Amino acid sequence: DRKHGGGALTLMCGVLAIVFGADVRWQGDDSPGEPSCSFSEETEDSILRRAEWFLTNRGPDGRARETRTLGGGSRLTLTSSLLQTRGQASISNFDISDGEGNVLLFNGEVYDGLPHLGEGNDGEALLRALGKCETATEVTSLLSGLRGPWSIVYWQKRTETLFYGRDVIGRRSLLGFCGGSAGPPWQRYSVLSSVSLAPLDAPERERRGWREIPPGVYSARLGSGPGCVMPERHAWTDPVPAALASTGTVNAAAEGREARATEEEVEAAAKELFGLLTEAVRLRCSLVHHTRKEGSGPGPIRPAPVAILFSGGLDSAILAGIAGLVCSPGDPIDLVNVCFVGGGSPDRASARSCLLELSGANPSRDFRLIEVDSSLADVDGSRARLLQLLQPAETFMDLNIGAALAMAASAKGRLLACRGGELLVVSEVYESAALVILCGHGADEQAGGYGRHHTKYRAGGWAALAEEIELDTQRLWRRNLGRDDRCISDLGREARFPFLDESVALALRTMPLPVKCDPGRQPGEGDKRVLRVLARRFLPGLENASRRTKRAIQFGSRIAKLSNKRDFGSNRAANTASAGTVVLPDFKPGKPA
Repeated sequence: DRKHGGGALTLMCGVLAIVFGADVRWQGDDSPGEPSCSFSEETEDSILRRAEWFLTNRGPDGRARETRTLGGGSRLTLTSSLLQTRGQASISNFDISDGEGNVLLFNGEVYDGLPHLGEGNDGEALLRALGKCETATEVTSLLSGLRGPWSIVYWQKRTETLFYGRDVIGRRSLLGFCGGSAGPPWQRYSVLSSVSLAPLDAPERERRGWREIPPGVYSARLGSGPGCVMPERHAWTDPVPAALASTGTVNAAAEGREARATEEEVEAAAKELFGLLTEAVRLRCSLVHHTRKEGSGPGPIRPAPVAILFSGGLDSAILAGIAGLVCSPGDPIDLVNVCFVGGGSPDRASARSCLLELSGANPSRDFRLIEVDSSLADVDGSRARLLQLLQPAETFMDLNIGAALAMAASAKGRLLACRGGELLVVSEVYESAALVILCGHGADEQAGGYGRHHTKYRAGGWAALAEEIELDTQRLWRRNLGRDDRCISDLGREARFPFLDESVALALRTMPLPVKCDPGRQPGEGDKRVLRVLARRFLPGLENASRRTKRAIQFGSRIAKLSNKRDFGSNRAANTASAGTVVLPDFKPGKPA
């Protein structure tokens, strides 16, 4: 049973590390980017000014910076900003360095894997534990044992080594930029950052020099001075991340195409998964002591410590149902729904319907729906900022998803509640006070929720389906998680993903495929079968939600339909052009500056 006790707990959210005088090939095989200017022009201060917006937005509650002088005149600057969600006292000044000169930039949450974690700040506990490590093996072992989402940059003074990386699933953004070998060594610079700092009008080679750091633990020896540095990637030493990172281990467990799981097998698996998900949601909803100011309305409106990105579909309904069980009694829960067609989207209808069902089955819990109404004009007004957050993602689909998430993460709109079996408008203008927002990421990829999973099964049986699910889960960090973390965190809220808890992910990975899903059944029954049984059997009020078919946020909110019509002429034309993979004109080579 994982416990996270009291104390002044914080979350560092903005991460920025700059190495001047060296080009660090952060992934080991990077082609260097092309610096847009020389060292004399691209100073430390100018880079920090460009980073100011994301550091402030991701971490509005505090800032800390440390500088270290390296050999040969090279220099390392480490900066972190703070979003505080835990601790009874507010913190504006915080330390990222210990008394030995070691420095830690940490973006994430540690739920287990550190001694005496319940007694204080998880970032401080991690810095103390890292300070006791002497070798790269010991650092890797410590980070491998952490449970929870994280990206990290750690300077070990004794060995003059910079450790960095992301958790095995890649739930927190971390990008690397190599300033390249053009010019003399003192003109080179390399950056690790939560967000790309490449201007939208930068040369393409520089913009493409910003890359997602793959999940893993890396180390770069910086003490030798200017020049090219090739980091080392370290293998996971803990069996849980090692299993999640391995390939060929999704459990097909079915020899023939006709193999099926019994109802008893599926229900037993659903019961086990329900226990794991309940603990995952509890961990992510506990000790959230800080909120924004409560919204406006007729009379006092109690602030909700936790919000949920909510479509009324299966995954978000499960999170809402479990949150209703584990959140503190009396705490309201904000369900946030975004729509781009004046309230007439499929997700808006299902969100309202599910709110009525949840409230009817759980009368002691105050579920509230925040209806965020947005438009393409709103997206266009935020386009430059969205494109900055998306990088290195660059397609029309990335923009549609990122925009929908960003608008939803504002959590500002009409507030509805269920009273006497009917929906009541509590306030026409309300902004959620929650700093934590739960998201259903990972459910479809792990449990066979996409239409392409059914297509793969028809073409190649269980083995082909197992390969496709493994591909989806192994590329979540690149296709979804980094992008979505950047878009949501820019609103000063922290996204948490219970379906990607290590215990949940491992259980789904080893679960026999015919238990997880049954491609022989129709949509709304066979896809994510184990989750549908979980919702019906263990969560009251989710009977209808358990049968709703999959709709991705860009389709359920209708932003994709509007975007396709404007940018391609129609949905059909967009499908013909494979709009989901088409690069935005803002990013195409040779675009106007």
